Amino acid sequence: MKSLSSRSAFTLIELLVVIAIIAILAAILFPVFAQAREKARQASCLSNVKQLGLGAMMYAQDYDEILPETGWQGPCTPPGEAPQTATDNFFSGVYAFPLAVMPYQKNYGILVCPSDPDKGGWGKLNSVCYEQQLLLMNVPGAYAGMRSVASAMTKVLPLSYAGNYFLSSAYSTLVPPAYTTVATAGIPGGKMRPMATYASPANLIYVSDVGSAQLAAGGTFAGWYIAPGYGVVGNGTGRWEKGQRHAGGRNWIFCDGHAKWSKDPSWLTATGTVKSQNQITEEYRNKGIYTFPETETSN
Repeated sequence: MKSLSSRSAFTLIELLVVIAIIAILAAILFPVFAQAREKARQASCLSNVKQLGLGAMMYAQDYDEILPETGWQGPCTPPGEAPQTATDNFFSGVYAFPLAVMPYQKNYGILVCPSDPDKGGWGKLNSVCYEQQLLLMNVPGAYAGMRSVASAMTKVLPLSYAGNYFLSSAYSTLVPPAYTTVATAGIPGGKMRPMATYASPANLIYVSDVGSAQLAAGGTFAGWYIAPGYGVVGNGTGRWEKGQRHAGGRNWIFCDGHAKWSKDPSWLTATGTVKSQNQITEEYRNKGIYTFPETETSN
């Protein structure tokens, strides 16, 4: 009778069966592991925006219920009272929200979403306004002249989030009752509107995930300011579209300071055409996510 030790190896069929089982298990488990990693990144991102929201509320307590700036014009105008012509050649002295919250949070890491490959929110080439804020806030690594170097400011201050510029009086002084058409023109160089003018702060967008555009001159750019649906092109390359990086949605901060994840609408109509910014804004409103300060929950 043969002993068990006389069998020296697996047969070819047995090896193929084992390999097939391993391949099947890998095909099942790898997507699960990838989803688990993304869930962890989404949770980390949500934690970041919650801290940003808390910092914004602390700022508002110190500055007469005015939230940190989410418009371009407020920071990027000559110093002085509005009206002023906005330009990247000047810094008004009013910091944009990513830097304005730093005295309260003291952690630049909360400005970065771990799922964002570009982090180009502070990457505007040749902008004195952008560079001056970094220098005057003593951001580590900032240096004079960096505005002319592609990606230099992005490396010093990676940024994955952008604020709702319609909170600034520079962009909107009145919104039509239907809330589906473009708001009336604001005050050139205007600053943030007081929180007391927000009809539904718990539904009103303050900051959200945003993506970055690739610049022809090199580097990436997103800006600390945007509005929902801005620049959607329908193929996933627009700045707003690229902010949809968490399970078909994004993380949001609202004007009462709370934060949550919400799924985005489709960018395309039933016939396959790209939706307008106004259509996307209205779809968010129907979900209880408001762009304009005048929007009331009863609408």
